[in-house]
Amino acid sequence: MITFREYREKVSIMQAAESLGYVVDLRKGRRSLEYKHLDGDTVIISNPRDPGRQLYFNRDGSTDRGSVIDFVASRLHRFSESYSSPVEGVNKVLSRLASEPQAFTPAFTPPPPKAFDAARYESQPLSAGKLHYLTKERGLDRETVARFLPFIRLVKDTAKDPEKTYANIAFPLTKPGADAVIGYDFRNYGFRSVAAGSDRQNGMWIADFAGSPARTRNVFFGENPIDIMSFYQLRRRELDMASAVFISFGGGIARNQIRLALEHWPQAAKRTLFDNDYQGRVYDILLATAIAGKDSSFRKGSDSLHFTVSDKKFEIPVSKLSLSTFERASGIRSGLHVHKASGVKDFNDLLHPSTAQKKKRSGEAIM
Repeated sequence: MITFREYREKVSIMQAAESLGYVVDLRKGRRSLEYKHLDGDTVIISNPRDPGRQLYFNRDGSTDRGSVIDFVASRLHRFSESYSSPVEGVNKVLSRLASEPQAFTPAFTPPPPKAFDAARYESQPLSAGKLHYLTKERGLDRETVARFLPFIRLVKDTAKDPEKTYANIAFPLTKPGADAVIGYDFRNYGFRSVAAGSDRQNGMWIADFAGSPARTRNVFFGENPIDIMSFYQLRRRELDMASAVFISFGGGIARNQIRLALEHWPQAAKRTLFDNDYQGRVYDILLATAIAGKDSSFRKGSDSLHFTVSDKKFEIPVSKLSLSTFERASGIRSGLHVHKASGVKDFNDLLHPSTAQKKKRSGEAIM
């Protein structure tokens, strides 16, 4: 009988993921591979060339991580095997996969990690008029772009062929209270990337209009700078910008990012602008538990999340997941204020030119 240790040598997590319909996105990097399912479940797999050393973790921040054994055990409900116990189910799935050829064999050698080199990126003259990707493509108005201009750069990558290099919009990543740029988050037409070697564990995009923690009354946390600027454009009459700080974690939240931000702005009210979807609601909860200083973890089941907060265990259906349902179940009172884009995924969806076109077509159809 094959042991679980032997299965780890024979069956890669990539093979198990692909058998369930997960698809690799090589644009997200090749040292570790990102696999995403149609339902949004996203996992990062390390050591793609060595099944015996492969590990994975879930992008949603849950306790869903480990070896191929853990991957299969956490997703038994997705496989077609019938079983009388979880151990039997895992054995059946791994036995089948071990007898099948692997569909994906990485034909590359992961490059060594690079350190971020700020000198590699040459700053270009900047004005709101030059950031037409933000105005024409994303629906931000000139006043909004001009307001955030001190926190945006336009740079060229000098390490690339000058004839093939375009200046890209760069949102600099820094640590709270520090000026040193430790990474860039890039945006442009059909292009979204992060500068090589960017410190995503500690760095974040910070638009600090208050100037000091003592003058800061509200800190707004978002997933990306464009969503944050969209929120400003929609709510600017309600905002006291002279006491506001806006922070983008960059589409994923590292615990050290949260820690650094909370330590730097301990007294300010905390507000979230995360997406109006499953992942955005998970981010609300992660930030709330950090504010409350509680130890927490969760794992995702087939249609619900199983939480452990301190010594308390409880379950919330995915369809009912929100910060308010979590705080009622956990007893946590974080004081976190949640802002969501009504009826759409994020605040930029409310401004995006494609949204206006859809409304126009809808109006013409009604007429």
